[in-house]
Amino acid sequence: MSQNNEFKDLANRAYMADHQDGIIDILLGAGITGFGLQMLFDNPALMIMTWMPFLFYMPMKNHITAPRFGYVRFTGEQEERNRNTRLILIGLLTFTMFLGLFVFMAYGRVAPEIRELIGQNTMLLLGGLAALILAVAGAATGLKRLYLYAALTLLFNIAGTFLPVHEGVTTVLLGLTILITGLVLLARFLRAYPLPDEEDGRGGES
Repeated sequence: MSQNNEFKDLANRAYMADHQDGIIDILLGAGITGFGLQMLFDNPALMIMTWMPFLFYMPMKNHITAPRFGYVRFTGEQEERNRNTRLILIGLLTFTMFLGLFVFMAYGRVAPEIRELIGQNTMLLLGGLAALILAVAGAATGLKRLYLYAALTLLFNIAGTFLPVHEGVTTVLLGLTILITGLVLLARFLRAYPLPDEEDGRGGES
């Protein structure tokens, strides 16, 4: 029984360490920053910066994390946690897509007052939805910093809605905050888990 608990504890530590490389944070921050820049400059071409960073997730994982940890395969609770995360995110994204489609189709039929209210608070609504997704992802994955990102998303969106500042500015600041956090995590990860060759080199020098 104690060996089983030790194995679970070891697996959980490996799972958490594998997600302390900051890659998710860097890409999330870069995507939010790109979205903020698109808002600031009102250039549809910049929308590519919103989703393109996520294309680099697996290449970065393979180049940075895999050489240090190997291609981690989790079983039991970790596998179920990963599966639940994917299902929750897919469900939320699908819900968001259908909600957006419904609003788009029904937008011309709603009362002008409601239409104006939605128009004035679009970013606040989007921020609330993004915060919800981050909070659910935090609960599903056990990555507590996602709760912080959820709170920051709400805070920055409220600031952009009610303060005399362009919403694109607060969105860029949010993205840069998450991006810098990711870079700090990545630097710590690289120091804590050097490549085997680097580790051998250090051992040879001492």
